[in-house]
Amino acid sequence: MATGPLQRFRRSLALRLALLYAGVFAVGSALLFGFLYWTLTEALNDREQATVERRATELAELYARGGPALLRARLDREAAAGGRAFFVRVLRPDNSLVLVSVPPDWIETQVERLPFPGLIVTRPTYTVRIPQDALRDYAIAGVTLPDRNFLQAGILIESQTVLFAPLRRAFALAGGGGLLLSFLLGTLVAWRATGPLRAVAETAGRILATGDLAARVPGGAGRGELAALVRQLNTLLERNAVHVRGLSEMLDNLAHDLRTPLTRLRGAAELALQDGGDPAEARAALASCIEETDRLLHLLEVLLDVSAAEAGVLRLHRETIDLGELVYRAVDLYREVAEERRIRVRIEQAVPVPARVDAVRLGQAVNNLLDNALKYTPEGGNVVLAVRPAPEGAALEVRDDGPGIPEAEREAVFRRLYRSDASRSQRGLGLGLSMVKAIVEAHGGTVRATAAPEGGACLRVQLPGDAIAKA
Repeated sequence: MATGPLQRFRRSLALRLALLYAGVFAVGSALLFGFLYWTLTEALNDREQATVERRATELAELYARGGPALLRARLDREAAAGGRAFFVRVLRPDNSLVLVSVPPDWIETQVERLPFPGLIVTRPTYTVRIPQDALRDYAIAGVTLPDRNFLQAGILIESQTVLFAPLRRAFALAGGGGLLLSFLLGTLVAWRATGPLRAVAETAGRILATGDLAARVPGGAGRGELAALVRQLNTLLERNAVHVRGLSEMLDNLAHDLRTPLTRLRGAAELALQDGGDPAEARAALASCIEETDRLLHLLEVLLDVSAAEAGVLRLHRETIDLGELVYRAVDLYREVAEERRIRVRIEQAVPVPARVDAVRLGQAVNNLLDNALKYTPEGGNVVLAVRPAPEGAALEVRDDGPGIPEAEREAVFRRLYRSDASRSQRGLGLGLSMVKAIVEAHGGTVRATAAPEGGACLRVQLPGDAIAKA
């Protein structure tokens, strides 16, 4: 187990990034050193070439004025005076020697190895480098004289291999140290930079291993791309946890809502199957079976409709209709229920609000909103349905003076099969408001719950402008 962290580091992205940084540094340093080395050698060659070519041209001009005798006298005076020694010789076209001056530090036999005119590219002045040994090189320049003879001038220079050896050693030391430093710094930077990725992997592994949906990825407080990724992933985990909790609650509520009708259905079926029973009671039991079956089918149909709407595949048959007409239809439908409980239902609409909507689906949503308001409004209470144009479409409100909706539950009430503790005693499936939300969102609108001025609940539907028919 002691080698585990080392093995993980060997397979880590941080190591690969560090090696990449070091490789880029090594290539860049090598290219830079190669360019500097080439620049220095070219500058040295140009300087030596210019020096020897000036010397050859100067001696050629002297030869042209006074011939070999004047040239010899000049060379003897320079040798006696000291200074940098130059090799000089003059050759006839047949390569026979006219004049030669060899510096003391040149080996006489090496003169025979110097190139002859016929071996050199024919041009007024040329320069070549001839390695002598491991420490020195020759730089030779040649000039064609007016009498068709050929003058050569040369100097002995230090070998570039020896001259630049300290530079190469310095580069090797500095480059090696820089490479090691770049690897270490690259490893540190890459390890810190990839920390959020490791945190993501560790959190995902913990969630998969333990099922802990409350686990979150640390390190989302920065401003970089990885910090943004961590924040987005935590938001995704939070939404996933909410959906899972909602699914768990939905299943619990579904089991609760199905148990009662199934129990009734079983009891009615057992009663109908009893031998010697009253035929009238058997028919009543069968009728009860049909009623409970219809109730279960309705529950499943509503669940399918909500799922289709949330998935964006609910088919809408739009037509132009005044939204107030939907409200009046809903009030007529629930008039008897309101009168039995002495609840006053009032409609507020100043002007017609035409809209292109699915009248059946949106009417179903209005019915559910009114049914929900009547269910929680006490006897003798008030329910108000308001329809009005809004700045960005149209608004429909249903207000009551019942107990209201706690602020902590104002989003949860629109979840499928959600029922608060206060509504457990009320008959219902817990699907009414979720169906409203699904239908309204299928029309491109929104629905939200707030507190009504009367002290109860206010459910506000906002339809977008493209759903409103043009006058």
